[in-house]
Amino acid sequence: MHLFHCPGLRNGLIDLPEEEAHHALHVLRLPVGSVIGLLDGRGLFAEAVITTASKRGCTVQVRHKEQVPPERKAKVHLAVAPTKQMERFEWFLEKATEIGVDRITPLHTQRTERTKLRHDRMERVLAGAMKQSQRRWLPQLDGLTSLADVAKEPLPQRFFGWCDGKQTELSKAYQPNQGVLLLIGPEGDFTPEEANLLTAAGFLPVALGEARLRTETAAIAACAWMNFAQAAR
Repeated sequence: MHLFHCPGLRNGLIDLPEEEAHHALHVLRLPVGSVIGLLDGRGLFAEAVITTASKRGCTVQVRHKEQVPPERKAKVHLAVAPTKQMERFEWFLEKATEIGVDRITPLHTQRTERTKLRHDRMERVLAGAMKQSQRRWLPQLDGLTSLADVAKEPLPQRFFGWCDGKQTELSKAYQPNQGVLLLIGPEGDFTPEEANLLTAAGFLPVALGEARLRTETAAIAACAWMNFAQAAR
């Protein structure tokens, strides 16, 4: 069954969002009578049938709805510095959504290489990954946020990836039954001043193994490990 992102999902007849309607009618070439799935990104799934297909859009009739609970018992929030090559950051967005993450914050640090982001494009990447992986929940996506503001987030576990100084292995520090905020810095890492700020705010510096990883690789490795840890409980 083909899946489509439809925020504000409700009963009865509804029009697919313009981009989703184009994909259904002009890419997939689905005819009237086709049964499709709708996702609102907040755990709601609906089975629907296409009733109208025209150049103006696509109308569907909702036949059945099902609310799916959150996918993780403990929240996973990743704050990651955008990479200079945007395709690498979009790869992170896509794979983190497929693996499982609740919230993503693009992180502005002293060494962040990219400060101009297209929120609409990033949202499309997340929605596409949600549909491809058949998940029911769309991660919350924040705008570019300063390190100082992210540091105020009050989750029970707060870590930052750190290549220098004393660290604790994430595998030893992470408690799968508690929500977590993990910060991953830019390619040049956090500055010593930023590391001191985070440590003073109660963040624990963590390592992800012996290798020095790229920003997006480190974020995905941590995301996957935390999801596996939760599933293993």
